Amino acid sequence: MHTSRLLRQFLERHAEQEYVSLGELVEELGDRAYGPLLVICALPEALPLPVAGVSAIIAIPLMLVSAQLSLGFSRPYLPKWLAKRRWKQKNLAKVVEKGLNYLAKAEKIVRPRWGFITSRLAQRLLGLFILLMAIVIALPIPLGNMLPAIAIVVISLGMSEGDGLLVIVGVVAASIILAVMVSAIGFVANSLRSSFQQLRQQLNF
Repeated sequence: MHTSRLLRQFLERHAEQEYVSLGELVEELGDRAYGPLLVICALPEALPLPVAGVSAIIAIPLMLVSAQLSLGFSRPYLPKWLAKRRWKQKNLAKVVEKGLNYLAKAEKIVRPRWGFITSRLAQRLLGLFILLMAIVIALPIPLGNMLPAIAIVVISLGMSEGDGLLVIVGVVAASIILAVMVSAIGFVANSLRSSFQQLRQQLNF
């Protein structure tokens, strides 16, 4: 079953609830939880759709889940305080429904291929890579959240669907994003250092 369908069924089963939690999602998805859980956690940052109470809990579950994936856990385990963290069902539905429009289109060309890229060992390495991207999302970098989050969605979707080619596309895109961000930060740091040195020279003069 495609990731979009899994998430849609989750929303349908909890349509009458006012609040839903990450713990409920993990429990229902079982051993297929990694991909959809990473997708649903990254979606609020990947979409230009700010929703109060959702984006505030993005980085922590992304880091926890990706760390567990890298350690080889068969399924993600959330601490009770995070598993019980709730947000309004209508807010979650707003984010997921927006994302499902894109996921459904992507799934038309997604198919199982290059299985060695989505093997258990490879997924542990991907977990480390996603952890790095989650740390970047957690940093207070202006406009630095959306592109890493999109990359996480692409990689996670490829993992969930068994599409190694899609995973490679996401990893390459994420690597380019990281390289550009590091270069930009380095450029700003060098500019600030040069300005500070010039200021010191002028004051000494």
